[in-house]
Amino acid sequence: MRRVLALSLVCWFFAAGVVRSTTVIAPTFGSLVSKASTIFVGDVMDVRSVWEDTRDGRSIITLVTFRVSDVWKGSVGAVTQLEFLGGTIGETTMVVAGVPRFSVGQRDVLFVGGTARAISPLVAMMHGRMRVDRDTNGVERVTTFDGRAVVSTAELGPQRAAAAPAGGPPMRLVDLGAAVRAELQRR
Repeated sequence: MRRVLALSLVCWFFAAGVVRSTTVIAPTFGSLVSKASTIFVGDVMDVRSVWEDTRDGRSIITLVTFRVSDVWKGSVGAVTQLEFLGGTIGETTMVVAGVPRFSVGQRDVLFVGGTARAISPLVAMMHGRMRVDRDTNGVERVTTFDGRAVVSTAELGPQRAAAAPAGGPPMRLVDLGAAVRAELQRR
């Protein structure tokens, strides 16, 4: 427990020098699409945390490997790996608020920002991840990073928290793909 606390304090000081806050305002759908250099659908193949030495000390990073099934924007190989700050090695855990956690077998839509090294490579940290699950009929449906239904792309953004929950099932993955492509053509 002492190691986790000490590491958390080190990470807090490290993060304080890099970012001013971990509060992330939910971006609109248009902003997600425009700020992403790459948007793809992928299945988590591997999740591995490793120690990394930096000029400020040691930290934990997690490497998440995806099998890419569809690319909606940009270019990415059939298998790609993203790097996130934080993770668990043995009994030591480094948690970074707003950084999503992945498990092997999950399917996601990922809105990836620039190539520069960052706390999270996703646009707006956790908001750049949409989860994909199959409903009882086998249809792939999309939810937000925290499992809330995405019924329409128009409801994404800072207004969502204040709005009443939308009715209906989560939108289909194919409909989200069509919305991304339409947004790209619109721009």
